[in-house]
Amino acid sequence: MPLLKPVRGIQLNKSHPLARGLTACWLFNEGTGGEVCDLGRFNVTGYFEGSGSAVPDWVAGPGGYCLEFNGGSHECIRCGTGKLGWDQTNEISVVTSFMNTSGAQYGRDLFHRSAYSNPVRLYLMGWNMTWDVDTDGTSTEVSFSTSANTWYHVAGTWTSGRGRIYKDGVLADSDAGSGNLGFYNDNQEVNIGGFYNAGSPSNGVTGRIPYVYVWNRELSAAEVARLYREPFAMFEELVGPASIYATAAVVSLAGSASAQSVTSATLGLLSKISGTVIGSSDVTALLKSISNLLETERTWLRDALFNGMTANAYKLGTTLSLGWFWTRVTGCSALYRELSMEQIDFVNLLTVAEQNACTISPPSYLPHNSNSTYFYVVRRFNNCGYQEHTLNAAVKVSIDAGGELEKPQPNNLFSSKAEQVEGNKMQLVWFYCPLEQKSQPVRFNVYHDSRTGQIDYENPIATISYQGRKFYRYLSDALEADKYLFAIRAEDADGEENDSSARLSIQLDAENPQPISMLSAEAV
Repeated sequence: MPLLKPVRGIQLNKSHPLARGLTACWLFNEGTGGEVCDLGRFNVTGYFEGSGSAVPDWVAGPGGYCLEFNGGSHECIRCGTGKLGWDQTNEISVVTSFMNTSGAQYGRDLFHRSAYSNPVRLYLMGWNMTWDVDTDGTSTEVSFSTSANTWYHVAGTWTSGRGRIYKDGVLADSDAGSGNLGFYNDNQEVNIGGFYNAGSPSNGVTGRIPYVYVWNRELSAAEVARLYREPFAMFEELVGPASIYATAAVVSLAGSASAQSVTSATLGLLSKISGTVIGSSDVTALLKSISNLLETERTWLRDALFNGMTANAYKLGTTLSLGWFWTRVTGCSALYRELSMEQIDFVNLLTVAEQNACTISPPSYLPHNSNSTYFYVVRRFNNCGYQEHTLNAAVKVSIDAGGELEKPQPNNLFSSKAEQVEGNKMQLVWFYCPLEQKSQPVRFNVYHDSRTGQIDYENPIATISYQGRKFYRYLSDALEADKYLFAIRAEDADGEENDSSARLSIQLDAENPQPISMLSAEAV
């Protein structure tokens, strides 16, 4: 399914993790006119500029509208003189996508604040996409090579001590630095596609840009990877359709609905409802704030833009209605996979089975290479085409060197920590959730190094019985003051133990800290 931009006027989902610290968000989904709206914190509208009457052009992009810049006319977008919250956090992230429609370009800007990289500049230097961040200490400069007429997902991040640039969701270059962000002055402009100063545009890039996002924090590698897969993830809607729950029926509100039983319902709706609710007996429905309701998105409806001629539509059966109507009245289950749980592509489904099917098989064309691990997830659609957003049905498949399934073994722990508690004892706490159901653990083995620096994996110091998906705890005996290493491994009924090399290191301090005087009183 194509990754399409949200419609014009949609609001940012501020509860989404990727919306945290998003201080500027120019989505470029207007499609017309000479300005672009900012959906970020500061609402900075961008205005088109260029030499003479030349301004950026609206053209078709990979997911909707995008802007084409003509470097010869030094076209750009002026976005005010704000610092976009960078001065508050001393961190920066800028994410965009770009296609060079010309040749090598020297010093041509995609995004910057001031022409002096103060504090940030993303630009082409020849064929290199370059990310500069200036500080009052050691500045950073990182880059990666590009070619013409190719779309690249670009992410530049900076926090004190390092600058990074990502190419198509993967770290391409990093550089060590020092100091705090250096601002040339408070009047330098933020520009997209070129540089504008004192009424004169310059440094215009030649190419296409579909959006620009700015954060006042450093994005993690996992967040950059997700933005590469889902550049509009922070606009997704996770709410389902409103329903009236009656004694004998559940009625999904879409158009005109009629309830034939005595039902009293209060609907705090999060979807836009067109139509009426009619009750032949006592039906009371309280509809709150209908004018401000958000759209509930069923992503398969986007296939209607392509008359249902997409891979997903064929698999779901919506091709029969040219992508407009949901045809599986009993619902279905969809299969997805990727090399890690964090990278699973939930846009393009692999295959579809009945909702209550006990088994689902991946397509035969999918490779299962030797010495590889794959993660599969199944998500269900209901009878109205709304899909659950869970990871409950997940499995890990490991292939050995001979191309066969590896002998099942329990997966690694999800999280663990060690801490010193009263009485010079160590407490280990960890969480476990099985991914390979054929190899469910029966116990956890706890190992330590006896202060030698080398963990003894032959002789566990304790075993903890497995009791399902939950947090587990181990409390040691009193120990002497020193540094200790611990390891926890899950073991199944056949004695097969997972091969995790993770370990916990903790320094035990036998001396009680001096008490802190919080409040004192004396007679005067």
